[in-house]
Amino acid sequence: MRFGFLSFLAFVATPALAAEPAVEKRYTKDYSICMEVGPASEGVQGAMNGCAYEEYVRQDGRLNQAYVMIMRRQSVAGKAKLRTSQRNWIKQRDGKCRAERDEYEGGSIAPLIFHSCMTDETIRRTLWLERYR
Repeated sequence: MRFGFLSFLAFVATPALAAEPAVEKRYTKDYSICMEVGPASEGVQGAMNGCAYEEYVRQDGRLNQAYVMIMRRQSVAGKAKLRTSQRNWIKQRDGKCRAERDEYEGGSIAPLIFHSCMTDETIRRTLWLERYR
């Protein structure tokens, strides 16, 4: 029974869930260390939730840096277009991740599901921004 539970945790708690090499590569070493050492590695849900949240914060910072750099290159019209796109994307991301979390409503794994989704979607958007012209 323990093997099945740990396998499940490994599945939902790793960037491999994203199944996209480009997304998986963007996860930080800090996240890997957090999940592989200490309480998170032992399946302590609160610790895993904390690792996922901290990674989301790091990836959100990267997204914001990319956004600022791109906004600097844009015309007034380009800035307005990108700002609208970003606001729409945030609504879509948040709705998608809340829906994924809500499937586990009341469970201690819900925050992990939510922040893993937020991280993956944020990384995807950062990659998109980096290609934006």
